[in-house]
Order: sequence, then structure tokens, then C-alpha cells
Amino acid sequence: MDNLVLQVLYKNILTCPNCGATQPVKMLALEVRSVYQCNACKKIIQAHANECCIYCEYGEVKCPSEQVKWN
Repeated sequence: MDNLVLQVLYKNILTCPNCGATQPVKMLALEVRSVYQCNACKKIIQAHANECCIYCEYGEVKCPSEQVKWN
């Protein structure tokens, strides 16, 4: 535990559940977003009640606050 390094990722790629398009995004340290608009199909996408945010549900990695919880 002396050399424990915690690396939080702030870049993510969201995948639209409607059309499958991917979109790179930057996440802020304390940001929790519940909606986003797909750049391709323009549909407004919302996170379901059982997910923390759109990053946790539609992203390749969890949001920064969830990453910290799991490390």
C-alpha cells in the first residue's frame, strides 16, 4: 500500500443507445450529468434511475467519482 497510485480518467467515449454513434467527451472532477444530446441523431439521452450518470451508463469508463469509489 506504500506505492498506491490512484489514476482517475477524465476522458470518456459515450455511445448513443439510439443510433450507436460514439462521441468523445471530457469529464470534470465533480461533474455528474444525467442527460446529453447525441451529435449524430440529435436525440436527448438520459441516464436510467439505477445509474449514477450518463458517463456510467453509456461511457467506456465510469465518472470520476465512481472511479474513486472502486479504487
